[in-house]
Amino acid sequence: MDIEKPVGRTAPGALYRYSRGIALRVVAGQIVVTLVIALTLVLVLGGRFAYSVLVGAGIGIVPNYYLAVRLFKHAPSISPEKALRGIYLGEGVKVVFTVALFVLAILLLDIELPVIALAYLATVAVNWIAVFFVDLGESPRGSA
Repeated sequence: MDIEKPVGRTAPGALYRYSRGIALRVVAGQIVVTLVIALTLVLVLGGRFAYSVLVGAGIGIVPNYYLAVRLFKHAPSISPEKALRGIYLGEGVKVVFTVALFVLAILLLDIELPVIALAYLATVAVNWIAVFFVDLGESPRGSA
């Protein structure tokens, strides 16, 4: 006798793994955009501007990576209440982390502040642009 999987069902954790992969691909996209901008600036304007791009983008990427890893460190079976609490806490830590990195960069590094701000905004833009490229209809959840 063959046992068939119910329609719309997948192995436990498939949606979790899919979502984690998307989050990490967004961070990877931020890194690629950063490297392209930094390489362009080092060729056109010199190393100081490229260095500032790397610092500014790092301020955007490191907290994003922290949040992506933090959100997916729990088992897929975590309760919705705990998951939501974790999202709020993670976002709060991310904001504090981002502000602290900006303050440290301004106080300790020899950088171009407008370049840092633009590079940071470029990493934020990758998050917004990624929404248009991620096909959530193809997620493992399937149809119910």
